[in-house]
Amino acid sequence: MTIVSEVLNRKGHTVASILPSETIRTAARTLTERRIGALVVCDRRGRLAGILSERDIVRAVAMHGADALDFPVEDLMTRQVKTCRPEDTIKDLMQMMTLRRHRHVPVCNDAGDLAGVISIGDAVKARLDEQAHEVAVLKDLALVR
Repeated sequence: MTIVSEVLNRKGHTVASILPSETIRTAARTLTERRIGALVVCDRRGRLAGILSERDIVRAVAMHGADALDFPVEDLMTRQVKTCRPEDTIKDLMQMMTLRRHRHVPVCNDAGDLAGVISIGDAVKARLDEQAHEVAVLKDLALVR
């Protein structure tokens, strides 16, 4: 069973983050430049303060128009962030992501430090790779018999 740390070891531990005081305009630019769907919001000490997604920005622009681009990130970010741990299984993570409708989940170690971010795409790819491996093993077993 694939665990979160294995996925992070393959994709990398880089966390795209932003300060709560930055503007939504800066956040949108960063999301676009990095071609990602969410930014982890960290305080000046580097501790997790929230998460801001493309959906948060679209919702704000729909409600407030272009003025939303000048709002600080802290006004729109999700503060109660559900995280996972490196030793969690991808299967369990996918279940949580589906139930809570999260597309990005920060990974924190036991000390609470950020270790990476897993997107729903990362999780799906890991599960597909896992299933492909299982199919290959079953085919090999069938050939042996």
